[in-house]
Amino acid sequence: MLLLTQLTTESGFLRHDGALVLGVEVEELTAAAAAAAGGDGGTITEHAYPATLPDGTTSPGTSGAAASELGSDLLALLDHPGPTTDFTVIATADAPAAGGGGGTAAAEAKAADGAAAGDGDSMNSSRRFEVHRAILAARCPYFATLFDSGMDDSGARELTLPDTDPDALAALLRYIYGGSLTVTCREHARSCLQLADRLLLPKAAAMLRRHLLSTLSVSTVMPDLLWAVSAAPNDEELLTAAVDFAAAAEPDLPEQWLEQLAEAAPPALVARLFTACRRAARRVVT
Repeated sequence: MLLLTQLTTESGFLRHDGALVLGVEVEELTAAAAAAAGGDGGTITEHAYPATLPDGTTSPGTSGAAASELGSDLLALLDHPGPTTDFTVIATADAPAAGGGGGTAAAEAKAADGAAAGDGDSMNSSRRFEVHRAILAARCPYFATLFDSGMDDSGARELTLPDTDPDALAALLRYIYGGSLTVTCREHARSCLQLADRLLLPKAAAMLRRHLLSTLSVSTVMPDLLWAVSAAPNDEELLTAAVDFAAAAEPDLPEQWLEQLAEAAPPALVARLFTACRRAARRVVT
């Protein structure tokens, strides 16, 4: 029985933001037991990709059908710009260094991803996107600010975005033009979140963050943490949820992932995870 006096941050039942944290033990049937009980004995699968994220992007006062038709028209311009294009965006992603030590936390996350789910490599070296200044300015604050800045490159017909995953930019351009955001794997979702923050797209970032948090699992939490350490160190919501999930799932996490985190993460995050693990242990109530 849980007493109200136990609901404190020290006991581990309350997070620092006031959220109540409870752990539930679920008895999982083995394949044989499931078959004996009449089930199909199938295993639980990870989140299916590609995934189109819930949007809520329809503009106020615009019907869903009208917004869909407009989005389809604009996507047709993106797919077949022809002579209408007046701007080119070049996404350039630095290829990971081959071999050698001293890898970054993001590189460790990619390695963990490969071991966990075989997400694949979305980091193509470079890609050109023929786009339209008016659409970018109307729907993306980053480009609106750039075009209105009066700086030397504000009137340029070409812009290079370094350290940018071309696949992430492709997905976000389709979001900007058509209002729909589709990710092909978890690594792609993380890259899109990082770029959405850079491009000042808070709605897209919120959709991607919600997707990552709602699909956390034992096989994804450590790659997410390793990535966040390097690429999103200020994303407190994502870090807090991943740390708390990892603490609760710590007995089931591969030891090599914990070792990678200890090597790649700043000491403050390691200490935070250790504290969360202690709090998770205190939440065991009979």
